[in-house]
Amino acid sequence: MTGIQDSITNFLFESGAGQVGFCRLGDDEFGRNPFGLKYAVSYTIPLSDAVIDEIQDAPTYTYFHHYRTVNTHLDNTSLKAGLMLSRAGYRYAAVPASQSVDGLRGVFSHKYAAVMSGLGFIGKSGLFISREHGPRVRLGTILTDYDGFQVNTAVMECGCGECTLCQKACPAMAIRGRKWQPGIAREEIIDALACSAHMKKAYQKIGRGAVCGICMRVCPAPHKR
Repeated sequence: MTGIQDSITNFLFESGAGQVGFCRLGDDEFGRNPFGLKYAVSYTIPLSDAVIDEIQDAPTYTYFHHYRTVNTHLDNTSLKAGLMLSRAGYRYAAVPASQSVDGLRGVFSHKYAAVMSGLGFIGKSGLFISREHGPRVRLGTILTDYDGFQVNTAVMECGCGECTLCQKACPAMAIRGRKWQPGIAREEIIDALACSAHMKKAYQKIGRGAVCGICMRVCPAPHKR
């Protein structure tokens, strides 16, 4: 690794990251971003198993708070990592942990960067499935023009196999049960509108910016191989 890559990796792990990876973004629609930056730093922050296991047929107040607290930590951590790149003379953009620009999508896909960085794959649920922590993670991404990273070049295949637990558990019936593969449209994996509409209708009382988490709780990864 380079000195900059080592410094960022060490900082992210010291900040609680479970995994850290680096990639060069592709030229497909998923890899393009409004900043024109071609490299990404991707990392995971593991969620609390105790909090996730509390979810049964609906999200809990504790999970909602935990989700928002981790998002704040991600935003602060990504900013600090970006400033490390800036001090070294490079451009950066810290992708917001949880921000929607059109109701259903963010300015850039954290999941795309994580997959390209070799940290895991996309499950039938549409969730990112970490190699180490399954879907029980939140993702952070820093985009940059620094081209000295040793980047990942292998993309993991979907490891869901014949499992359909998330599809059966989804209260919005939004999960289509199809395996993810590179280039597949999100709409072929999950009905994001149905998911969002159900959360707003059923769980808005828990707090602004409703969350669910049921598909994450029932997923057996990473133990399932």
